Amino acid sequence: MDSKGDRRIAGLLAIGATVLACGASAVSFPAHLSFQPSMHAGTSDADGKPIVGTEIMHLVPHQGRLYAGNSLWMENDPQVPKTCQILVLDSPYGPWKVDHQFTRRNLRLAALRSFTLTTDGSGKAIRPVPMLLAAPDVTVHGTVQIFSRDDTTGTWVPMNFAEASKYRTTRALGLHRDKTTGVDRIFAGNDQLGIFSGVYDSRAAGHIRWEQTAELAVPSGERVMGFCNCNGVLFCATTCNIFMRSDGHSPSWKRVYSRPEEIAPVGIRGLTAVPNPSGRGEVLLFAALSKIRRLDPSADFQESIELDMRTFLAGILGIRVSFVLAAYNDFVPYLLPGSKETVWLVGFECTFPPAVIESSPSPKPRVFFVEEKHMYFAAEARYFIRHASRGNIHYEVAEVADSKKPTLVSVRAIAVSPFAGDRGEALYFAGFDCNYQPSHNTGWVYRGQFSYR
Repeated sequence: MDSKGDRRIAGLLAIGATVLACGASAVSFPAHLSFQPSMHAGTSDADGKPIVGTEIMHLVPHQGRLYAGNSLWMENDPQVPKTCQILVLDSPYGPWKVDHQFTRRNLRLAALRSFTLTTDGSGKAIRPVPMLLAAPDVTVHGTVQIFSRDDTTGTWVPMNFAEASKYRTTRALGLHRDKTTGVDRIFAGNDQLGIFSGVYDSRAAGHIRWEQTAELAVPSGERVMGFCNCNGVLFCATTCNIFMRSDGHSPSWKRVYSRPEEIAPVGIRGLTAVPNPSGRGEVLLFAALSKIRRLDPSADFQESIELDMRTFLAGILGIRVSFVLAAYNDFVPYLLPGSKETVWLVGFECTFPPAVIESSPSPKPRVFFVEEKHMYFAAEARYFIRHASRGNIHYEVAEVADSKKPTLVSVRAIAVSPFAGDRGEALYFAGFDCNYQPSHNTGWVYRGQFSYR
């Protein structure tokens, strides 16, 4: 954040503990994580290439390495090229490197996902093909592209869709095996072009042959927020809706859920399939309108509210919370070391009403004011831990804390370490959200090391 933004930091006292609260259980998991900085934007890699970014948007394990995608939104230094990057980490404590630099028409890396395809376009089994796909936004007139990494050469191969006459973003990528045709399909959701699918083809650019027409047009003014497979069925979330795909040679989509109150900057986020806490199979988990919600496909998509995030956080922080944006990408499963319990991790940011902050007695929470939104934002990077052991669901809140970098703002991405020596115990957290504030090299990545006590 720039110096003007720094002057807006209010309050001097941070909430002391990494664990802020827990639901119905004793503090367990978060107290055993110690954080170390893995990367802060504003450095250079071993080849002298600048590592920049106001936000780290994604963390994705792929082929034993960890990849990150950044954003240059709100970068206020004219010397920094407004071109997003893909970064890579080869070892737990090694240096990050620039793996790919996009062009000046690509401000943010909207999507970064790793998939493994096991069939070709006819449904014939093939040797598993791991693919890392990236989708930068398009800020000016030009071709909408998705890039596929060639892991042999280390190059990123562009795959062209259509010409864009205004800002367009492909925010969601997914993989689904069609139950009727048996074909593995990659899905891409673009806010203007719609939802497209493609199949593996070794002769095609990027090894994906994309269909020429969209399967689903995105409702006007909405973005495609995410894909997930739940009980073998593909679902897609847009800003206000969740759609379900009917497989086959002539596939179709049906709306199964709607939240028309949602707005495009937020939307239905984090669409993830999780075990059904009250029966067999899976249910859909997501965040919308400051609540974590669940839909049960086996019960005619009955909705349950798992967590009212504003009420929950107000009880923890002791101050009224006006808004929570959670699940920038998805809910991340993590097997607790030394146990059989899988928890689900999801980052968030929250805001407070100006009148509440300005009239609050000391000590005040650490916040910064965003004139664009006329709201105070929490300075801390926090995340929820969802416990669902034996159907008993409760939440904890934890924080990525660093006294030398007090304004981390939000956890946008979480990934389990892909490095063999970590045995699936270490975690990586990444983030920052500019929230319309002029910013400079504010993107970050921390390593959370699990330690037995």
